[in-house]
Amino acid sequence: MSSNIGPEAQAAYQKYLDAKSLDEKIKRLEEFLSLVPKHKATERIVALNRSRLAKLKREQEERKLRQKSTGRQTSPFSIKKEGIQVILISDYNVPSAGKTSLLNFLTGAAKDKIGKFTSIPEIGIYEYDKIRFQIVDMPSIMEGAASGIGNGKEIMAQLRSCDLICICVDLSRDVKSQLDLLLNELNEANIRINEPKPPITIEKTGSNKVQVFYLTSEAKNNEEIVELTERIKEVVEASGLRNAIVKIFGKITINQVVDALNPAIVYKKCILLGTKGDLPNTQKNYKYLKENYSNLFPLIIGTSALKREIELNLGEAILKFLNKIRIYTSNKGVVADKPLVLDAGSTVKDVALRIHKSFYENFDHAILIREGDKLKRKKVGLDYELIDKDIIEIHTT
Repeated sequence: MSSNIGPEAQAAYQKYLDAKSLDEKIKRLEEFLSLVPKHKATERIVALNRSRLAKLKREQEERKLRQKSTGRQTSPFSIKKEGIQVILISDYNVPSAGKTSLLNFLTGAAKDKIGKFTSIPEIGIYEYDKIRFQIVDMPSIMEGAASGIGNGKEIMAQLRSCDLICICVDLSRDVKSQLDLLLNELNEANIRINEPKPPITIEKTGSNKVQVFYLTSEAKNNEEIVELTERIKEVVEASGLRNAIVKIFGKITINQVVDALNPAIVYKKCILLGTKGDLPNTQKNYKYLKENYSNLFPLIIGTSALKREIELNLGEAILKFLNKIRIYTSNKGVVADKPLVLDAGSTVKDVALRIHKSFYENFDHAILIREGDKLKRKKVGLDYELIDKDIIEIHTT
């Protein structure tokens, strides 16, 4: 073990090596990682042991799943999606950040719960442009939530499957401390916010040890590529893979390699909602959010449930932030009132499959109606790329 980590960390690592049970190994390895100073000289040690820790935690979760009773009732935290699911979260504090007031303002739900501690999720439907947004007010997140404190594991499980996380920051309190807690718990729960997936794939093989391939010009421009390759091999082997093919498609860090090896990692879109903007002196904190967190949160919105004001059109802002488009279908000249919501870049094929697979299997052609084009109506095929508010009429054989 390198002398760069210090005597306390070395002692903690020895405790990890001496640990007998899985839970003890995890506890000691977490303690070791918390004590290691973070700088260039310890980067390799941290990455290797983060990879080992992720492997141990996977084993722990698998063991817990096997031990669970099959007759257990459905948790109130397990919420079936309806439309676009948006979950409001905040840190635990009295008074709270005003999530329930915001939910009531948007949806009319939970009026009698305003100002009270929310122990289970409260749900309402916000409709914009005939699109339904399921707004979920989650119980406040406490320190240690990622480890299970305050129903934290159940809350994090639902966050992992939602369409959008909205962090509600009380502008009348210190905003940094609120965000420090929430961001730390999300990270500990393997939820990465507003990050692209690493440009890397790792495929287990039956032989040939660990091989690393740089497949694009950007990937080949990674710094110190020989050293990086060796570190990647070490980290992959530490995760339990002895034979694998690693394909790299862009700039990569060793921490991204660790994340790519962890199937528990999810990448979620997240926005900031500054609440209680009607209170005195909140503009200073809102300005602080904009100046210090815009790189991590491209969308920061000020709100006041009391004044019934939101800085932007929330429905439109969410659609743009999630990179969604609205596509209207037509049948014999009658345009549907409610649009299909698809990812930007979707094609006619995606619309056909969304309606029913028979529309794809028996597809002949489609008529596209696009406002503003010189040719308002035109015949298109399955691969034609659509834009927001296009109208499509599919014809089958």
